[in-house]
Amino acid sequence: MDKRLRWFDEGAPKLRQVLERLGLGAELPDEEFYACPCCLVAYPRAAVTAGLLTIEDVPPKSLGGRPLLLTCKRCNNTAGSDFDSHAAIRASSDAFMRRQVTGRALPATAYVDGIPLRGAAQWTESGVQLFGVPEKNDPKVQAAHFEALDAYAERGDRDPDFSFTVHTRFDESRARVSWIRAAYLASFAALGWSYILREVMDPFRNQLQQPGVSILKTYLLRTPDVAAEERRIMLVERPAELRCVAVILGEHTIFLPSLFEPLPYEKLVEALAMLRKSDDQLSIRLDGKAVPWPTRAMYFMD
Repeated sequence: MDKRLRWFDEGAPKLRQVLERLGLGAELPDEEFYACPCCLVAYPRAAVTAGLLTIEDVPPKSLGGRPLLLTCKRCNNTAGSDFDSHAAIRASSDAFMRRQVTGRALPATAYVDGIPLRGAAQWTESGVQLFGVPEKNDPKVQAAHFEALDAYAERGDRDPDFSFTVHTRFDESRARVSWIRAAYLASFAALGWSYILREVMDPFRNQLQQPGVSILKTYLLRTPDVAAEERRIMLVERPAELRCVAVILGEHTIFLPSLFEPLPYEKLVEALAMLRKSDDQLSIRLDGKAVPWPTRAMYFMD
């Protein structure tokens, strides 16, 4: 509670200051207020103790995030099901395909002679581990599966009729929006209200409020060999056609509108498309100024 109240008390005066600079001072109430950066709904200080303003992890905790700022309870909660769950499943699927040992098992079905065994699969130091879940299997089918497996073992057959399928279900577009949302919140925490309270940022909030509607072209740059813990913000100056705020979250680089003379998001997408090579690879050298990664909302531009 103390952290939430402290973050409210740090953010509310900054918001008032920015709104007054925008000529909206005469319309503001006397009481201090804080706006959720995702929906811009304003809340009084009492909303903290009422649980209406909550601590947000950026990126989501399931993707290695840490507490960074306040968002409203509704935006925080709905993001989990609307976007973040898809990004978490996508990340687990990618890790499995890369044979990474994560300690997380994925739903899977193993087959011996075409006889299925429903369960889960995960990578360990010694290889892939498959195990069945009894309540997901017909006992007779399960018994037949293990009988066929034992028969191969008794014969010492090195080429059994064995395969397995991993089952994951996620929406790729929503997974990408989860990372864009995290980048938006990180840039807000670093740069402040002055950065997000611009017309060019409206499409981002509109997308977060309308998960079933395609508003943003969810383009990301993915660099799989970057450490998952990598966190950076860069004010990109070159290439000039990609002037932007680049937020690096592990292997994901998200391109947001620049601080000055910002390009609309669709223009950034077009610029990235133009930089793609004929083999569909994208190699970019970004030059610019680094912004310290925030440990809480810092409001550098306010």
